Amino acid sequence: MNEKRRLVIEKLLKMIHSGEIVVGDKLLPERQLAEAVGETRPVMREGLIALDAMGVIDIRDRQGIFLSSNEENEARMMLHRVRGWPADILSRVMEVRQIIEPLATGLAAVRRGEKDLVKMRECLKHMEELAGQTGEEAAKEGAYWNTSFHTVIVESADNAYLSRIYEGVYSIIEQGMSMMRINTSPEAHGGRLIAYQDHVSLCEQIEAKDSAGAELSAKEHLRHTINAMVQLGQIVPTSNLFEQGFMERARLL
Repeated sequence: MNEKRRLVIEKLLKMIHSGEIVVGDKLLPERQLAEAVGETRPVMREGLIALDAMGVIDIRDRQGIFLSSNEENEARMMLHRVRGWPADILSRVMEVRQIIEPLATGLAAVRRGEKDLVKMRECLKHMEELAGQTGEEAAKEGAYWNTSFHTVIVESADNAYLSRIYEGVYSIIEQGMSMMRINTSPEAHGGRLIAYQDHVSLCEQIEAKDSAGAELSAKEHLRHTINAMVQLGQIVPTSNLFEQGFMERARLL
């Protein structure tokens, strides 16, 4: 799968550079892209996620896939650099989440303001409405509000540098969550019902300014998500830093 994904990325870059899949400042819709590339939509989507992370394209919710402003000048260079880009990009991003989110959540419980809580509750309202819905569109919507919730938490930690780092992985997290929710039972760990309950607990602990409790809940929530992704083959088992004890050892340093 990793080699296939890399080939898809290269093919997309070549077709962008030639203009085959470009209309104005946008790429063709996903279905047409998959046909043009000759791959399934899930594999093609993983290639798009990687290009978004590289800055070649900008995937905008409900608007389409836009070219970055400097794309035409960069595409050829990206063809040479892509071989060094990790094919298991979602695995790497989930490692970043394990490193950042628990501590950021604990910090958010101390520094959050009332406006932050309002934003979290707004995300929770949408997640609750979507928790009982099925299908690809509901999965995408749920992933959007899920990722928005975690982004609000990181922003609540009131550290501009931390927010900037998280901003760099936001779109990859959202796309990964969408694919996971399509293939996970709502009642299973990582499923939308359990995820909603996890998020409610996180919000309550942040509201109560329970820093230690919020950090532990963030770890438990991430464990649920990562275990589900490993089972689905979305990420490699070695990216489960909690399971390997890396995070606990880091706290002792």
